[in-house]
Amino acid sequence: MSLPFVPVENLEIYCRFCDKITPAQLDRSIAENGRTVDRNSTFEYLCGKCLKTFCFSGKDLLEQPKSDTPESPPHEYAPDDHFLVGEKIFHKKWKESGIVIGKDKGSPGSILVNFEKSGVKKLIEDLC
Repeated sequence: MSLPFVPVENLEIYCRFCDKITPAQLDRSIAENGRTVDRNSTFEYLCGKCLKTFCFSGKDLLEQPKSDTPESPPHEYAPDDHFLVGEKIFHKKWKESGIVIGKDKGSPGSILVNFEKSGVKKLIEDLC
């Protein structure tokens, strides 16, 4: 039996319709087995600007943090790692932190990261 999963409700996401970074809110969850919302479920987010929706797998989203959980340090970027939308990462070569704001499927996949100084960059993930 799979464990229940609660994704982050509000994210800053790159909206392909608006062509910019916008706030997005969790609109609905679609359970794969029809009963339990878990990491295998699909989650639909609503763009706060254009009101279009887009979907992410639970495997690509951060879990809603517990109120007493301290903030974790950024995940160091490596092309063969898997990253989650909303996750903070640190790029060692550029010495800069950013937040994952989108994902593109493919082989290998790619992530869109909004870095503090250099803005939005596309990086490879799941290279192995």
